[in-house]
Amino acid sequence: MSVKLKAIAFTTLCTLTLALSLSLAAKANRPNQPCQARLDARTGTDDEINNCPITVGNFSIRGTFSNSNWQASFWAWEPAYYILYVKNKRDGSTINLTGFDVRGTTSRPQYRFTDRDRGITYVVTFQYWDRNTIRLEMYRNNQAIANQLLARESDKLIGGP
Repeated sequence: MSVKLKAIAFTTLCTLTLALSLSLAAKANRPNQPCQARLDARTGTDDEINNCPITVGNFSIRGTFSNSNWQASFWAWEPAYYILYVKNKRDGSTINLTGFDVRGTTSRPQYRFTDRDRGITYVVTFQYWDRNTIRLEMYRNNQAIANQLLARESDKLIGGP
């Protein structure tokens, strides 16, 4: 085989390898994959495995968000233990919920908290391109009772540490 043919074969092989690698990486990082989160205690430490984390690099949804009706703080206390504090600004009532129910997709993660006493599920939805806005939804018996956009008030937390 001539040197020229060897060079062409080598270049083709490298190009195909690079294209395959890029294709696999693109599939692994595709948006709109289902969120998957769990606690892994196999190593003796509690490790959170979560493809929809609330903090990634410079992005963090941890903080306090509000509008004229609601104020909410959202944060992780420890791996797989999240806290949502919600204040109704109209009547002053508050609720502090904990949980680890992550749903949604990798482009629109949802963290769900259930108030079993009142039968209300609270859903916090966010998008990684906007660290300053969350959507707070509340459902009773699968009926929406609130659907509000809340803007970042501060990085400080209310109702917590």
